[in-house]
Amino acid sequence: MNRVYKFLIIIVLTSFSAIFSSCSTDQYLPNGNLKMISTLRLIDEIEDNSFVFDEFQAKYSAKVETADAKLSVKGQLRIKNDSIIWISVVLPVGMEVMRIKITHDSVFIINRADKTYINESIEHFKKIPREISDLGYLQSILLGNDNSLDRGIVKIEDNNYNLLIINALKMIITEKPFKEYFINKTLVVNPDNFRIEKCLLQANNNKDFKVDISYDDFENFNGKLLPEEIEIKMTDNPNVDISILYSHISINEEQDYKFSIPKKYKRQR
Repeated sequence: MNRVYKFLIIIVLTSFSAIFSSCSTDQYLPNGNLKMISTLRLIDEIEDNSFVFDEFQAKYSAKVETADAKLSVKGQLRIKNDSIIWISVVLPVGMEVMRIKITHDSVFIINRADKTYINESIEHFKKIPREISDLGYLQSILLGNDNSLDRGIVKIEDNNYNLLIINALKMIITEKPFKEYFINKTLVVNPDNFRIEKCLLQANNNKDFKVDISYDDFENFNGKLLPEEIEIKMTDNPNVDISILYSHISINEEQDYKFSIPKKYKRQR
């Protein structure tokens, strides 16, 4: 398989696997001048201030770095809310090398470099827990939302609200040696606009496994704030740093999600 294609596949699947997402009693802890609020209130504010849309389109530029490789790509991202994520991946020379389409139950990938394609159900990617592979989770990560919250502990640090969810997810690696991770999640929330500025993920029984997602450069679209800059740092095997910049954003304009596989392309297993 073409080296660039393999590298991009690793990034896509690693990003899936890394991005994780009863109500608790109120927590009250004094800190600075910021007023403590209840868990329920904070969750309601996060959801009320989420970025909402029917259709989203943006150009993006991304830099991906691992221990032994660096790659810059650009392209287009299109999202039909809670239905389709469509991504075109273009090298700096202007050639599209990959096209990706993700729905609730399927993943489609075209590799134009070696004329192969993937057409598989989500269940095919056994390393990805079902809770994370859900299209809504990936959509939320790409837009700085989190609408899956129903519990947590509120703290105040550095004059921001922190929402800590213990054991937000159990991740099981079935290959030998068998591993079972319980993932804690912390959301760092701006108290002025209740937008998520950071999502910190860490396995509570594997301190080397960490994922830090940062959101920055928020812009107002139809009264809702959208981060135009995302940085993802994954610490484990492999270590991966991804930075994404959005530009030329359009909201609620009808988009084309065309995805046709050329007849001569071979299916990649």
